[in-house]
Amino acid sequence: MKNPRNSSGKMRKYYQLILVIVCFISIVTLLIYRHEYYRLRYVLEVLNFFGKPGLSEIEFCGPGFNATMLSEILRNSSMEVRETPPLFQEIDENFYSYSSFLRSYQKYENLAQEHAHNIDTIVIGKAHVRPNFRCNIWLENSAKPRSGRFVFKIISEPVNDFRLYIFQCSLNKNLGKPKGVSFYMNDYNINPIHAPINRIIQVNTKRKARERSSIRFVNNVEPAICVIPNQVPLVSRDAFIEFLVYHHMMGVNAFTIYDSMISEDIIRRLNLLPADITQWSIQFFPLNYPFVFAKSYDIVRSAIELDCLFRHFRFDKDESNKASHALVLSWDEFLVPRVHNNIKAIIDDFDPTRKLRSIEVKPLLFCLNQADDDNAEIGYPDIMKKTHYYALPQPMKSVYVRNLDSMAAFSDIFSLNSTMKIVPLDILGVHKYTECRDPKLYHPGGVGYNETQMQVFQHKFEGAMLKFGQSLVSNKIYRLYTSGQIWEKASSENVRDML
Repeated sequence: MKNPRNSSGKMRKYYQLILVIVCFISIVTLLIYRHEYYRLRYVLEVLNFFGKPGLSEIEFCGPGFNATMLSEILRNSSMEVRETPPLFQEIDENFYSYSSFLRSYQKYENLAQEHAHNIDTIVIGKAHVRPNFRCNIWLENSAKPRSGRFVFKIISEPVNDFRLYIFQCSLNKNLGKPKGVSFYMNDYNINPIHAPINRIIQVNTKRKARERSSIRFVNNVEPAICVIPNQVPLVSRDAFIEFLVYHHMMGVNAFTIYDSMISEDIIRRLNLLPADITQWSIQFFPLNYPFVFAKSYDIVRSAIELDCLFRHFRFDKDESNKASHALVLSWDEFLVPRVHNNIKAIIDDFDPTRKLRSIEVKPLLFCLNQADDDNAEIGYPDIMKKTHYYALPQPMKSVYVRNLDSMAAFSDIFSLNSTMKIVPLDILGVHKYTECRDPKLYHPGGVGYNETQMQVFQHKFEGAMLKFGQSLVSNKIYRLYTSGQIWEKASSENVRDML
């Protein structure tokens, strides 16, 4: 007969054993949780200071952060932003920084102790206010910044009370690798730790000369285009594809796009195309202009051009995919040769020794609300059907092709007009395709001049674009677009099956 006292004792031991096991598991779980908590906290602290790789600090913390900027970051996360994007950040109510670049006289790892750090920051500010700031340089593996020496350069003339500046911050010793720069008012009552931080991009101060072939300048021209929004910052899917395909036909393989209004669906579908079909490289950057766009368009364009040149200058000359020339165009602007068939051939003839720092290209205005040319083929895009350019009262800005190969030192970027020549219109022109309307009148429906009103304005025939019509519509990428198949295919389906 079993003793009930012994049975209860055994049960009590089992309960104790279970409690010990549960307690042990709880302690282990708590330790794991505590360890993961501190790891996550450390990661968040690093992100708050240095930012996510490829994105600037202002996107995560600091003054200037807002919901619009956050939506741009999230929306552009699928756009394959491979570099630190430029973002306007408020320094104070009169000045906004854009992007920052660290100048090194050689590879950073080979810098001598006495070499100074020089950081150039592109800034847009009010023309009537003199900059009066101090600066800090944030170093890698250091929680405290170093105070730098602040100077500034005026880069442009006033445009609607805006002016383009370069804010320079420097250290006279190599105290570590710089990761960021911040500017704050020259007021000791202001805590500089609260100033927004610009993540810096390393560039080379000097570049090797491009090696030339024994054959006269063979494959020596590699143009790159930086694209900005139109003055009305919306672009249709048609215009987006036409611009890229056309200029790719002109010999451009590198595109840097500064625009937040591009449909994400367009980007996603474009990424479906294999690289051996497109043979181009496209980089997207958001554009979070903090001004009234119509009033600040020209100065923002100048800031983007400077950022474009800084980024292309930083590539080593011995890289195979470096750009030799760079220019800025909006979506409604097209480089149209008259005699040649691509940009390389034009530069070969117009600047055979590659001595010109800048080539000025004059613009021509083509109104989209003019009647179609009777000789244009059915199925051609609108840019092929509009063959008269008009002399309207709206001011037209020239486009400049900048020769990076003529810039032996980084400081040469600040003297872009040292050697400049205008290319004749019978060789090359910039065709601007837009709705023509009276700028003094408000049209809620966006209606421009009617056909009768258009006849009043002086206009002239120019059919240079027509000769590229057949090449454009027969292009593989353009045919995929116009067929509609690329917009219907799932991302998992092979695009090659559509060719």
